[in-house]
Amino acid sequence: MEVIDIVKAKLPEPIPSDRLLETYIEEIGQSIKTYCNREDVPSELRFVHGNMVIDFITGENRKNDPEAQSSVSAIKEGDVQVTFGSAKVESRERDTEKLLFDYSKQLNKFRKLRW
Repeated sequence: MEVIDIVKAKLPEPIPSDRLLETYIEEIGQSIKTYCNREDVPSELRFVHGNMVIDFITGENRKNDPEAQSSVSAIKEGDVQVTFGSAKVESRERDTEKLLFDYSKQLNKFRKLRW
């Protein structure tokens, strides 16, 4: 089973186009290679790779959802007042680093030393 098949099987509808999925897979794959100091993504990591892509896509969708971006910035109890603000939108690079950190225990087994 390939990474794209894993992603398609687990993603809820609507599924992005194959071209967009391949771009996400390649982007996360490059992050895995960089983190692990490798030239390849080991086949044993295909499910981890797929899950990382799904988490990345879910995060992208959440950032693009106006309801998910609004968050409570202030609450006043007397005469009840709630102020909504915009959620902090992180850069794409920070999102990928955060994602790598979430999967670091699984990725560390495949890391190579660099001299």
